[in-house]
Amino acid sequence: MKKLNLLITLSCLSVILAAQQESFTIFDTVQLEEIRITASVPLNERTLLDFHRSANYSSIDKINERLNGIMMIRRGAYAMDPQMHGFAAGQINVTIDGMRMFGACTDRMDPITSYLEPENLKTLRINHGTAGNIMGNTTGGSYDMILVEPQAGTRRFSVMAGTGLETVSRGINSNAAFELGRERWAWRINGTYRKNHNYTGGDGRTVPYSQYEKYNVHSVLKYELPERAHFRFDLLLDEAYDVGYTALPMDVARARARMYSAEYLNKFENTSIQKFRARVYYNSVYHLMDDSGRDSLFFLEGPTDSVYMRMDMPGWSNTGGFFTESELRVGARGVLRLKIDDYLNYSRANMTMFMNSPANPGEPPMFAETWPEQYRNVLGAYAGYTGFLSDVWKIGINTRLDYSVTKVIAETGWRQFSIFGYDITKAYSHFPLSLNIDLGLRPGSAVSVDGGIGFAQRLPTNSEQFGFFLYNALDGYDYLGNPEIRPESNLGAWLKLRYTNPTLKLSLNGSYNHVNQYIIGMIDGSIPQMNLYAEGLKRYRNIDYARILGAGFQIQLNPGGGWQIYSLSKYTHGRTYEGDALPLIPPLKNISIVKFAKRDLSAQVEAEFSSAQNRISKTFGEGTTKGYSVFHTRLGWILPLSGISLEVSAGIENMFDRAYSEHLDWGDYLRPGRNFYMNLNFML
Repeated sequence: MKKLNLLITLSCLSVILAAQQESFTIFDTVQLEEIRITASVPLNERTLLDFHRSANYSSIDKINERLNGIMMIRRGAYAMDPQMHGFAAGQINVTIDGMRMFGACTDRMDPITSYLEPENLKTLRINHGTAGNIMGNTTGGSYDMILVEPQAGTRRFSVMAGTGLETVSRGINSNAAFELGRERWAWRINGTYRKNHNYTGGDGRTVPYSQYEKYNVHSVLKYELPERAHFRFDLLLDEAYDVGYTALPMDVARARARMYSAEYLNKFENTSIQKFRARVYYNSVYHLMDDSGRDSLFFLEGPTDSVYMRMDMPGWSNTGGFFTESELRVGARGVLRLKIDDYLNYSRANMTMFMNSPANPGEPPMFAETWPEQYRNVLGAYAGYTGFLSDVWKIGINTRLDYSVTKVIAETGWRQFSIFGYDITKAYSHFPLSLNIDLGLRPGSAVSVDGGIGFAQRLPTNSEQFGFFLYNALDGYDYLGNPEIRPESNLGAWLKLRYTNPTLKLSLNGSYNHVNQYIIGMIDGSIPQMNLYAEGLKRYRNIDYARILGAGFQIQLNPGGGWQIYSLSKYTHGRTYEGDALPLIPPLKNISIVKFAKRDLSAQVEAEFSSAQNRISKTFGEGTTKGYSVFHTRLGWILPLSGISLEVSAGIENMFDRAYSEHLDWGDYLRPGRNFYMNLNFML
């Protein structure tokens, strides 16, 4: 009851202090990048749209690979795992329009980004480092996927449909969208279907277990109220089948997500209380790992089949929550933003091992809870102020405090961890907090400088705290959670320089992160492994600290005559307190494009370059990675046909059929070889 009263009090306070910053100009308090996904962007941003969406039917994974500071951990051709300047998994917050959602796979084969498609999205909002705390306390940053919405106010309707084919995987990618608008309401529904077979690498060989099939549907209804207010209701369904994971011993028979939400938004006029937003949501994820089509000793080559044990590994994750956001104008040049949020997540995953050893016939199946059934409830409060100190100086300060309770509620899980001397019948409480201070200087219209420092903590993940014999295919070890593990904390600093004029845009950013109590798996020889092919066992532990540096450089040049040039470079460096390399740290990478557009025709050439990575973590099973360079070409043609716009696009990816892989690709399996694609898209 006390907790309920606290929630009501904080929510009422959030309503009272509602506000917005739209009525006057303030530049952001944090390192914020907003990437438009749909085609409805200003004309001067078309180059960035084409850069981030490399083809009309790019998956969200391909878009992410082209964002500043973001790299992708790849275990197959589907569901890549985003990393932000060396931070990944529980170190970053991935949200959908501010809503928390968690994957149901113990091997991270279903990051939240895998359950959305670009057609679902309007914007990506990215905060690096400790500045991502508005979505929850985090040491590595936040990645918020803003859902697209229909436009009410006029009588209108639109239809879009198209399909794309690609040769490297004999793949088909199709989507369609319908939108209907009236004076007071609007409705939009869109769907995506993808089916790809095993693709061919640059050496001409088929890369096994790289197939997948999926569909995605998003429906949103918006009803406008008087006085700049609206209600909005979202439904999202995403389902994938027969998903192969080349670098893992398991495939996925089914990955399913359902999301439901309702939102109320009110923008007030002629008052310091300007804006209030509230949303309630629920989502569920079901994930079934399956090895029925695999050799259990998956890393062996040849005809030998040593299947002594088959496994079914289902997982469930259900999350419900709400948040309220409000903004208050403070004086003539300040904004105060407040947010209250709460979520409750239930999750569990288990493993049934079916034995088939010729030496021991008739063995009964074995059962274990790889994630013991548990819940986590997190209540958080955020406050952020932005204001001008003068015409050229601004200041930003924000803070957040969370209260979390995590409890294992399954007796099986209690018994499993009692073997190692842990009593996990109790609840685990944490109070992660964060504080960021940012200063900005804008001496003129062309130049701006932003810098700041911040401190933040983050909660351990399910796997880090309660994971039970989770096999890691990269280093070959079973991993065991640590119920008493402590939260990580990050003391970070960042600097960002920008220069902008009509023909040239430059951006240079750098960050330093000193992560105390860094969580990592360390070998524990006192406990034997469970999997037959494991090298041993690692237990999650805190080490003293780790250091992570990140840098990015972007340049956009518009020389005129239809020519445009864009280039992005990103770099990360990470080491432990003992000077050892952190695992899964990517090398320097650059992506550049040169585009020529004239009327309805466009052509562009792209180059991707990555240096070699020789600074590796051998204890994590990493090997060195060679550098590479690959090239792509793309053509586009828009045909206006009496009220219908037909867009034809085609291209060649990896033009020279280069055989290559990136450092974050598990198992060193090759990326796709030469790929011819063609897309047809019409809009009415």
